[in-house]
Amino acid sequence: MADESEKIINETSKKIVKDNNLKLALTPKVEVKVFEAKKDFEYNVSMEIFPEVPEIELTKIKLSKRNADISKTDIDESINKIVKRFTKWDEQPKDTKAKIGNAVNIDYVGKIDKEIFEGGSAQNHQLELGSKSFIDNFEDQLVGKKAGDEVKVKVKFPKEYHNDKYAGKAAEFDVKINSVSSANKPEVNDEFVKNNFGLESLVKLEEAVKEQISANYETMSKNFFKKELFDFLNKKYDFDLPTGLVEEHLEKIWAETESELKHNPEKFKNDKEKEKAKEEKRKESIKMVRSGIILSELSRKHNIKIEQDDVMKEINKRVAGFPGQEKFVIEYYQKNPAAIDEIRGAVLEEKVVNFIMEKSNVEHKKLSIKDFEKEFNKAFEA
Repeated sequence: MADESEKIINETSKKIVKDNNLKLALTPKVEVKVFEAKKDFEYNVSMEIFPEVPEIELTKIKLSKRNADISKTDIDESINKIVKRFTKWDEQPKDTKAKIGNAVNIDYVGKIDKEIFEGGSAQNHQLELGSKSFIDNFEDQLVGKKAGDEVKVKVKFPKEYHNDKYAGKAAEFDVKINSVSSANKPEVNDEFVKNNFGLESLVKLEEAVKEQISANYETMSKNFFKKELFDFLNKKYDFDLPTGLVEEHLEKIWAETESELKHNPEKFKNDKEKEKAKEEKRKESIKMVRSGIILSELSRKHNIKIEQDDVMKEINKRVAGFPGQEKFVIEYYQKNPAAIDEIRGAVLEEKVVNFIMEKSNVEHKKLSIKDFEKEFNKAFEA
C-alpha cells in the first residue's frame, strides 16, 4: 500500500504540474487524509509556484559601478605592510620615551565598571604605537612613556564593537611598560625582493601588489553594485513571493545568528530585540528571494546558461583558497550535490549580473581607495 500510494502521489503531482504548466518553487507538500484498506486513497497536495514576473526593462536600470583608482601611494602602503613582517625590533635604553612608530612591550589589565572583563588582560604584549590595533586612543596615551612607567589608560569601546557586551562602554586599563623598542626596517630593493618574494625586481613586486589590490577591490565593487541592483529591483518590481521559499532562506541565514547565540547568549537584551533582528533578516530574505526570481527569469528570457566549464572554474577558484587541502575540497564537492547546486546558483547569478551591467545604463565612477571604502562601508552598514 505504501509503495502504491507513493507511486500514485508522484504520478498525479507530475500530471498536475504538466497539465497546468506550473513552475514549482518547492517540493510539493502532501497531506494524507484517508489511507485504509478497502477505502479510496485520499490526500491533499499543496504546491508553491513561482509567480509571474513582470517585464524587466534593462534600459531603465540606472545605477553606478564604483571602481577603486589604485595610486602609487596605495601600492607603497601595501608593500610597507607586507615588509613589516621582516622588521626587527631593537630594545632601547630604559630612559627612552616611546613615540609613534616605536613598539612597547606591556602588561595590562582591563576593567569595566571596576570589574576585570574577559579578554581584557595580557602580559608581555608587543604593541606598535600608531598601528591603531587597539581601541580608541589607547596607543596615544602611551606616547612619551618609558620602561617601568605605569599608566591608567581610559578608552571607550565603539558602538559597533564585535562583542555587544562591551559595545559603547567605557573601560580603564592598568598598563605597565616593560620596554620600548625601535623599528629596524630592511631596505626594500631588487635584492630584497628576489631573496624574499622570488620576483625579479621591486617593479615586479609593485605590479603583483597592484594586481592583487585591483582584484580585491573589483570583488568589492561587484558586491557593491549587486547590493544596489537588488535594492533597485525590489523597489521597482513588486510581486507575491512563495512563502515557503522565503521561510527556507530565512531559516538558513538565521541559523548563523542561532549559532552565534550559543557563544554569546547576551547578544540580545530581550526577546523583543531578538524578534526585531529576525524581522530584519526576513526583510533580507524577501529581497534576496525576489532578486533571485528576477535573475532567474532574465536568464531564461535571454538564454543565459551555465556550462560545465563555468562550474569547474568556480570550483578551482575555491580550491585555490585552501592550499595543501585541495584533495579534501575536491572530494567535498564530488560527494555533495547540494554544494554543486550552490556553485551553479552563484555562477548563474554572476553571469546575469554581468549581463545586466552590459545592457543597462551603468555609470562607471572612479574613486580613491579612501572614498571607495567610505561609500562601501556606509552602504553595508545600512
